[in-house]
Amino acid sequence: MKAYQTLLTAVFVLLLAPLGLAQDERYGDTPEQQLKCKEALSVYKSYVKQKNYDEAYIQWRKACDQCPEMAAEGLYYYGAKLLDKELKKVNPSEARYATLVDSLMFLYDKRMELFPSTAKNPNNRCEILEQKAKDYYDFFEDNHREAFDMFNESLECLKEGASVTTLYKYYTSSLYVMTKTLNGDTASQATWRANMYIDYLMLTDYAQANIDAANADGDEKTAENYEKAFVPINQVFDAIADCKTMIPVLEELYRQSPSDTKVLTAILRLLEKVECKNNDLFLPVATAVYAIEPSADAAYNIGIGFLKANELDSSITYMEEAVNRCGDCTEKANYLLKTGQVASAMGRTGTARSYARQVLELDSENADAYLLIGDVIAGSSVACDDGALGSRSVYWVASDYYARAKRMNADLAELADRKMTNMAKQFPTVEDIFTYGKQAGGSFTVPNKGGCPCAGETTTIRVR
Repeated sequence: MKAYQTLLTAVFVLLLAPLGLAQDERYGDTPEQQLKCKEALSVYKSYVKQKNYDEAYIQWRKACDQCPEMAAEGLYYYGAKLLDKELKKVNPSEARYATLVDSLMFLYDKRMELFPSTAKNPNNRCEILEQKAKDYYDFFEDNHREAFDMFNESLECLKEGASVTTLYKYYTSSLYVMTKTLNGDTASQATWRANMYIDYLMLTDYAQANIDAANADGDEKTAENYEKAFVPINQVFDAIADCKTMIPVLEELYRQSPSDTKVLTAILRLLEKVECKNNDLFLPVATAVYAIEPSADAAYNIGIGFLKANELDSSITYMEEAVNRCGDCTEKANYLLKTGQVASAMGRTGTARSYARQVLELDSENADAYLLIGDVIAGSSVACDDGALGSRSVYWVASDYYARAKRMNADLAELADRKMTNMAKQFPTVEDIFTYGKQAGGSFTVPNKGGCPCAGETTTIRVR
C-alpha cells in the first residue's frame, strides 16, 4: 500500500511539473535561473520591509540583473521608491544625480510598457503616468510643458480618480505653459487661457467629488487632502481670471458655441465665480442656460442682472420665478426680500409689503424686511391721505420701522438714521397737529383708508 501511494505521488509530481514550469517562466528560462530570481526578489523585499533602504537598493539592483523584465511589477514599483531615496542623498550638481533621474524615468516607462493593465488595476498605465508626471514636474522645472502633457493624458483617463497632487500640478504646469512656452503668441495664449478657465471648473468639480465621497465614508483625512487642492488651484485661477481679462475670452467662446449647453453652463459658472455679471454677456448666457436648466438660483441671478440693467419688469418676473421654484430652500428669505425690493422700486407697494411680511414669517428679526416695510409706507402718503393727519402719519410709522431695523442690526444703523432724518423733515409742525386737537407724544392710529399700507397701525405723534 505504501509503495502504491509513493508511485501515485510521483505521477502527480510529473503531471504538475510542466504546469509549475510554465508558471515560473517569467522568472527565467531554467529552474536554476528561476530560483535565483525568486531569491533575489525576496532578499531586496525583506530589506525594504526592514526599512534598510541602503541595502535594499543594493539588493534591488542585483535582482534587476538576475531577473527577466516581466518577472514582477514590484521590481519597478519598489525600484522607483528606492531611486527616490537615493536621489535625496545626492547633490543635484553631481553627475550621478542626473543618471538616477534618467533611471527613474526609465523605470516608469518600462513599467507602463510591460504592465499597462492588470487584473486588479485596469488603469495601471494611467496611474504610473500620473506618478511619472509628478516626478518629472519636480526634476525638470524648466520643462513643465512635458509634465503638463503627462498630467493631461493621465487626467483624461483617471478623471475624478486623479490624486490631489495631479489636480493642482496639472493647473500650475498649465499656467507655466501659457506664460512661458506661449509667451508672445497672443492667439495661442488666448486659446490656452480659455481652456484654463474651463479646466478650473473640471478640477474643482473633481476635487469636490472626492471630498463628498470621503465625507460620505467618514474619511476626514482624504477630505482634508482634497480641500487643500483648492488653495493652489484657486491661486492660479485668481492670477488669470478677472472681468477685464475674462470677458473677451468668454465672449469668443460664446460666439463659437452659442447653443452648446456645456459651454454656456461653463461660461455662466465662471461669470458667477468672479462675480462678473454687469456686462453684455451675462444675461443672454444666463437666460439661455435657464431655458434648458431652470432653477431658483439661476432665476435669482438673472433677476439681479435685469435689475442692474434697470429692466424692472423682467427683473421681477425672474425674481418671482426664484421664489416659486425655491420651495423651502435656504435662500428663500433672501429671494423674498429682493423681490419685495424690486416691487417697491416699481411702486407696487402692496406686493412689496406682502413679500416683506413673508420674510418676517421666516425670520422675525430680519432688519432688511423692516427697512423695506418702512420704505413702502414712506411712499404711501397719497394713499393714506384722509384730509387730516393721515398723509403725515405715514412718516411716523415709517420712522418706527426704520428704528426697529436699527435696533436689530447695528450694520444698518447709518442707513436707518439717514432714512429717519428724511422722515423727520416730513413730520407736521406744532401748528399742524394743534389744528386737529393733537399734541406731540400722543398716540395716533392711522385711518383705515383703502389702499393705505399702514392703515390701523398705532404710532407716536412727532413734530419737526
